[in-house]
Amino acid sequence: KEEYWTSRHEPVVKYITETMGIKDYSDDEIDTVLGIFLVNDFEINAKIGEEEWSSGDNDSIRGLYQIASIPNHDCVANTVHQFASLEEGFRMCVKASRDIKKGEEITHSYVDAQEPLLIRQELLNLGKFFHCLCERCSDPTELGTFCSALKCPTCKEPVITLNPKDLKADWSCTKCKRVFPHLKVSNVTAAIKEEGELLVHSKENPELDIPAHEAYLKKFSPILYPTHVLLIKVKYTLSKMYGRMKGFEADKLSNEQLLRKQVLCEEVLSVLDKIMPGQSRMRGVMLYEMHLPCVMIANRQLQLGPGSGADPKKIKASLKRGLQCLKQGLNILKLQPAGSFESKIVEGSQKSLVELENWVKTISEAL
Repeated sequence: KEEYWTSRHEPVVKYITETMGIKDYSDDEIDTVLGIFLVNDFEINAKIGEEEWSSGDNDSIRGLYQIASIPNHDCVANTVHQFASLEEGFRMCVKASRDIKKGEEITHSYVDAQEPLLIRQELLNLGKFFHCLCERCSDPTELGTFCSALKCPTCKEPVITLNPKDLKADWSCTKCKRVFPHLKVSNVTAAIKEEGELLVHSKENPELDIPAHEAYLKKFSPILYPTHVLLIKVKYTLSKMYGRMKGFEADKLSNEQLLRKQVLCEEVLSVLDKIMPGQSRMRGVMLYEMHLPCVMIANRQLQLGPGSGADPKKIKASLKRGLQCLKQGLNILKLQPAGSFESKIVEGSQKSLVELENWVKTISEAL
């Protein structure tokens, strides 16, 4: 048995037989049932009381869902799933994230789509016992996103695997062809991922959160390609912080900080549009977040008056883009469970949506 299996199951078997005192079944029988769970269960992220619960490596709630365990895996799945609250029994709801053609297979992802290639394959090999050969995994560029690529230290171009079907294949720069051993790529990626997991919200000093995330990006951007999923994860979190965190409230943001928020949202969406397309929650959040800088920058330019040199066409375009992002974001987020953080965003934004629609109409007629 592999070390992963033994480390996960031995404590559970011991708990069942010794702590719970269940002696009617052999270790092998218990192991078989645990194997069924391992291959078919789901990590549950849901609302427990007033708190949003996210399963992690050390604290995890897992459930077995008979129908949901049937669909096959795809790293760019055509469905998304979510869970109702503890009070509702963690009921799972599976929805199409995009249009599914007649006869097309219904799929969902068994792993986080924001994991790099080698980590996704390792998780699937260890937990589900197969090597993924989906369209994304079979393409060294991952659908043109380069979202697992390192940055070549010589020419700064993406470093990608020479053979996505072989986890032990070397990696190579797409331009200068410099070769990197797969173990080096794996170790570097794992170390950067581990440091990223230490970026937790500071309740004592929330004003330090944004600088800490910016420092992470500055430290690892010379190593990872800009669209690497580990950077995208941090950019996703950082984009939400600008406009919310203490010292970085929306009305206190400078134009440079608003542009920074907008660029972060655009960079995240450029990857999510390919690896989590359609009505995924994270796309909805990013679209919602991006409306703020689009609208605020345009409004500040309007306040400067005709002599400021601001281009009326660009102002109108920015306002219209902000309105479009808000509409698209809310249309996605309204699909989230009642009582969730996202559903509260939708409820609290209805008045703002109407006001923005009227404002865009007024400015479009005036300019």
